[in-house]
Amino acid sequence: MNPVSRLLTLRKLGIGANRAARRRVIFNIVLITLVVSILVLAQIFVVSMSRGIADKWALLADGHLQLYVDKRQPMIEHPSIETIDRVGEVNALLYSPDKNQMVRVKGVEQSYFNDSRLAQLTITQSENASPSTLAKIMISTTLAERLAVKIDDRLALMLVSNDAIRAQLCIIGALYDTGYHELDEQLVFCDLAFLEHLFTSGVTVYYEVLTQERNLETVKGDFERAGYMATTWKEQNPALSGNLETSRQAVLAVMVAVAILCGYFISELSSQMVEDDKARIATLHLIGAQPQVVRRAYWTAVMVITTVSIALGTALGILFARQLPPLLATIAARSYSALSFYLLDFPIRVPVLDLSIIASVLFCVSAVSVHLSLRRVSAIDALSCVRFD
Repeated sequence: MNPVSRLLTLRKLGIGANRAARRRVIFNIVLITLVVSILVLAQIFVVSMSRGIADKWALLADGHLQLYVDKRQPMIEHPSIETIDRVGEVNALLYSPDKNQMVRVKGVEQSYFNDSRLAQLTITQSENASPSTLAKIMISTTLAERLAVKIDDRLALMLVSNDAIRAQLCIIGALYDTGYHELDEQLVFCDLAFLEHLFTSGVTVYYEVLTQERNLETVKGDFERAGYMATTWKEQNPALSGNLETSRQAVLAVMVAVAILCGYFISELSSQMVEDDKARIATLHLIGAQPQVVRRAYWTAVMVITTVSIALGTALGILFARQLPPLLATIAARSYSALSFYLLDFPIRVPVLDLSIIASVLFCVSAVSVHLSLRRVSAIDALSCVRFD
């Protein structure tokens, strides 16, 4: 780098400059860092919540894959398959003494609630459960509040089909809470053997496969080649999966738009630098410095500030996001009605690709806008230094 350009760049970065110049550089870094950290935090929050909803729905409602077979038969082996569980499902009406609710009853075996599924919900059981010959079901705390019931209360489970109406008195053996009310208000668990005995041909029996999300299509293809009819949870719930993906993309688009505006602000920073240093730039022109040397110095100084701010803002946004779970748990515990349909219990996931897009857009827009704004350096007349001295 040209010695004049290097010296000018260091001065604009506050190195060897006076205290006012250093304060201005620090202020600009802090301001851009805060904007970037907010963008990063917002994107991490939305992506983490979307993936949290997807995980709860896949693990508890449908499984990652559903296999429909006529009878029990050996399943294929795949290293990414966690479990394969036989389940039954039927839609029914659930009656309490005062209210009723249409629910999705899911019959499962004892091994169904493994560690992965237990991590997605909280189960509350009675410490002094009274003995009963009635079949036990597990409903959500959301559904219990809606039906005005509690553990050990009795409910009537009724299936209305084309050929008959079947009713069964049940007892609430436990309550669960996933934190996602849209799932909680419709899903009821019971024993698979009880469901098959009560509803016989009205029950849809299939196998749920838990696997890794990134290997979902591969595992599905293996099962289909083996002769199984397989569907993914996304195919079973196209509206939900589509909404989650659309939400992520929409928020990413908003974050990119804000990043573009931030890039414009950074170009204003370079313009202000040039405006403040007109006399110095005119003097440099007078002693023979080329305009491109001056432009390069200012461009380098502004882009160093931008790069440092992006790095600090990204790190700060990730750090803030890591502190969100305790705060969200406190908010969820207060049961604000306005937040009842939002998931507030989810692990933090850092979307590297999304954050890279935001950072790249901000850097590129800043680089181009700063370059364009520095064209005025060539328009400063060398003799103007007389007016600014």
